[in-house]
Order: sequence, then C-alpha cells, then structure tokens
Amino acid sequence: MREADAHTISAEAITSWQLMERAATKLFEWIKEHLPKERTVTVLAGTGNNGGDGLALARMLIADGRQVNIYLLCFSEHLSPDCQHNKELLEAQGIAIAEIRAEQVNNITFGKIVIDAVFGIGLNRPAPKWIQQIFWNLNDSNSYILSVDMPSGLPTERIPSPEEIWVHPHQVLTFQAPKLPFFLPSTGCFIRKWEVLNIGLDEHFLKTLHPDFYYLESDIQQLQRRRAKFSHKGTYGHALLVGGSYGKIGAVVLSGTAVLRAGAGLLTVAIPQCGYNILQTALPEAMVLTCDEEKHYKTAEIPFTPSAIGVGIGWGTHPETASALFNLFQQYPDTPFVIDADALNILAQHPEQLKNLPKNAILTPHPKELERLIGKWDDDLHKLTKAKVFAKEHKIILLIKGAYTMITDGEKYWINSTGNAGMATAGSGDVLTGMLTGLRAQGYSAVEAACLGVFLHGLQGDRAAKKMGMERLIARDLL
Repeated sequence: MREADAHTISAEAITSWQLMERAATKLFEWIKEHLPKERTVTVLAGTGNNGGDGLALARMLIADGRQVNIYLLCFSEHLSPDCQHNKELLEAQGIAIAEIRAEQVNNITFGKIVIDAVFGIGLNRPAPKWIQQIFWNLNDSNSYILSVDMPSGLPTERIPSPEEIWVHPHQVLTFQAPKLPFFLPSTGCFIRKWEVLNIGLDEHFLKTLHPDFYYLESDIQQLQRRRAKFSHKGTYGHALLVGGSYGKIGAVVLSGTAVLRAGAGLLTVAIPQCGYNILQTALPEAMVLTCDEEKHYKTAEIPFTPSAIGVGIGWGTHPETASALFNLFQQYPDTPFVIDADALNILAQHPEQLKNLPKNAILTPHPKELERLIGKWDDDLHKLTKAKVFAKEHKIILLIKGAYTMITDGEKYWINSTGNAGMATAGSGDVLTGMLTGLRAQGYSAVEAACLGVFLHGLQGDRAAKKMGMERLIARDLL
C-alpha cells in the first residue's frame, strides 16, 4: 500500500499531505453520515501519519460544528512531516491539543465517540507499555471506538501475544483494501465491523501489483458460465459422489442435491447398501450404485468415467473404506477430485498416501481436520504458511473453512467475503462439497470452482439467514 501511495503522489503530482487530506475527507464524510453530531468526539492521535490522518479529521469535524477533544500521544518527540503540518494548522486556529506522555495516561477523558488514530499499518512491534495502558482504558470504556485504517497496536505481519493490548474497535475505516488481521480468528474476533474507503489511489498501478491475498467479492460471479441453448445433460458433466455409512446417509443426500443444484448434468452416487432406499427416495434425480457391504463403503465397480469425483462425506474410516479411497486415486489419477470429511481423516491416518493425491484436487478441511493434515501451528499466520506449503508440495487446492474461508493453491490466497455464523450447522460442509463437485464436473478449473463455490455457498447462507435468522438456519436452507 505504501508503494501505491508513493505512485499516486508521483503520478498525480500531489503532495503526501494532499493525499492525507483526501483520506481524512473520506473519514469525515463517513462519520457525518453515520454518527450523531451532538455527541462529543475524542481524537487519539499518534505522532506518525496515522496520527496525521486523525488531526486532519479533527480539523474537519470542528469545522462542521462538532465538539472535539484532541489528545496527541507523544510516544516520539518527532512527528512525521504531515502530522506536524496538521498539528500546526490546528494550533493556528487556536484549537487546543493535549500532549500526553507516560506519566499522564489517566489525563484522558473519552467522549461518546473515540477516533483511534494512534498507529497504522506501519507498526511492527508492541506499543509502549504506557500506550497499551491507554488502550486498556479505552477498551474498558463505554465509548464507541472508530479506528483509522487499523486498530492501533495491532500489527499487520505478526500475531500479537496474549499479553499485548491493542484497540478493540466497533468500526474500522480502512483505506483502499482490507487488511489481513481482519480475517484471522485470533484478531478478527475483536473487530466488530470494518469498511473500506476508496481514497483514490492509482487504479492502474494497483492492478499491476501481485498481492499474496485476494478478497473475493461479488464480481467473482462473473466466472459463472451461461448455459448453451443447444446443450444437453451430458454437456454439464457426470459427477460421481462416493460416501455414506450407516446412520450418515443424510450427508450424501445433502451433498448430492448440491451437486445437481450447482449445475452438474448427471449424478451417480456410490454408497453402502444401507443407503439405497434412502437415496432413491430422497434424491430421485441421482443414479445409485451400492457396494457389497451393508453399513460401510468398500471398493465397488464404477461403470462409467466420471467428470469429477466428490468423496468422503458421511463415510467413516473403516479399513475397507480407506482402501476404496486409495483405489479411487489409482483408478482416476487425472480426474478432478473434491476430498472432504472422513476421506481427509483417512489421509491423515495414512500420510504415505499423500503422494498419490490427484493433481489439483480440492481438499476442504475444517480446523481439526486441517490440523491432522498439516500438523499443529503456533498462530494463525503460521497456520497459513503451513497450509500454503502443504498445497504447493502436493499440488492441490486447500480450502480452509472458517468465518472467512481461505483458499490456497500454494502460491497465493483467496479470502471469501460471504457467509455467517448460522452456517455453523450440521451438513453445511456436505453441501459445499457437493457444490464444488458439481462445478468441477462442468469443467471449471480447481481454483475457479473453489472460489466460486465458496462464494456462492456463503451467499446462499446469507440469504437464508436474512430470511429466517441465523439460529434457524439448517443445511437444507443452503440448497
């Protein structure tokens, strides 16, 4: 982002202070629209450019007739040039700025609204202890906290230790693009809401950047292909879904329905005998094959060449089931695979089989299944590093389920923007596996299917939650 700032300043022949004014104006416009004017605003500013944003914003709020108290937290005696300039502009208008140092941490009175503009994205070490005490006092107050660009004290390139104190905002207004800590379980849980403000950085230059993380938004739906007028069911692929065991046939019903809802032309389900009547009744659109076992799956003859294979839902880990998985890998080494649930647990129990994973298979572990595959991690960033290495080593797509599901191909990450806590319900993952299998059967690439499938899965969850509430949502509502 610093590169984009510098390029914009150069390309538009503006000063860094003018770019700061642009950012502060966006902040001011958001506050004017969303926050009551009658409430006193406290601005906590640091000595760097984030503090400069805060001081510029304070000037605009005062000009708008708001009551604003400004505190400059002097963790350095040297202000950045733009921060210094904004300080001088305020002082020239006779506006008081209270300078706070270590011995004055209790001299701050928080208003109804607090603008946190102490540290931005440049912080790479713990904040000074006395600053952390101010953050503690702020978090413990009843104030509405709005952070500028980043919650102060939260670093962007490491996970803070449990002892570190950083601002826990109600709202973050971040510039140009969301920041990775917003999406991580250990940090994102303390950020209630965030919104991106476009401050007009050079769009052409931004498109030349190759970030490690991409945020999936509604434009991902452009990947969806139109159905050809002169097409037939064979045009859209014949998916094979292999799963089920005694007491878990419902998972296959959910997943199989999702395969067809995702657009696959044909579906064959391979299951143990106990599921035959259930599948024929609950999913009449599917063809059903059974193996020779009643309650668990074992290798069965597949009398066609599938366009894609989804495997593992409701499967169990019986030794004969494990053998069936390995046989599928050997029989269909070049077929698109989606591997979920107990198929992942079988792989974790037999790591020697990882070398036989079909190239570009999509693996969809929940956190515990992921840990069994890649081993324990120290923190969320370490988890992402290990997952990326695993995906690259085995040439697969790894889909890490969570509040913000993340997808890696071993080179980069895609972060999903849809979904809600109502989807934390039995069968939700089975539906996702079916959607991914259905997309792969139609010829979508592994990355396309993973990104589009996760987005649409979450979008359907959001629609269902809006209609009936999160608590009432069940997996069938995603279909």
